[in-house]
Amino acid sequence: MKLTVFFDGSFWCGLIEEQTDESLKVYKHLFGAEPKDIEVLTFVNQQLLEILATTPAVKTHDNAKDLLKINPKRRQRMLNREKKQPVYSTKAQDAMQQVLELKKTQRKKTSKAKKQVEQQLRFQMKQAKKLQKKKGH
Repeated sequence: MKLTVFFDGSFWCGLIEEQTDESLKVYKHLFGAEPKDIEVLTFVNQQLLEILATTPAVKTHDNAKDLLKINPKRRQRMLNREKKQPVYSTKAQDAMQQVLELKKTQRKKTSKAKKQVEQQLRFQMKQAKKLQKKKGH
């Protein structure tokens, strides 16, 4: 799991990346003003696990096991190079985009079902009103 805190131009954000065997979970958290160490620590201790539990995973083909086989000194050099690179990784961006698209399709499905139920209810009310008019009170 990797948490990167960065300034995106107007707000301080945290990019959380959790990579398992074949999946990647990515979440972008807005801190607002520059977070102090205590704020980041409370976020990690209190909210992070809940957020990662609700964030859907995206399948990847990268293996984290390959990283464990690397010499510790080389791994440290690789991590230092990663720190110098820009904050967003393309995998993280792709995963965020897929998560947003998934949420969008789910939201569309629920709103469509809700509209259909409302339309059916309106139709039934019209039919009942029509029947009452025909009866003549």
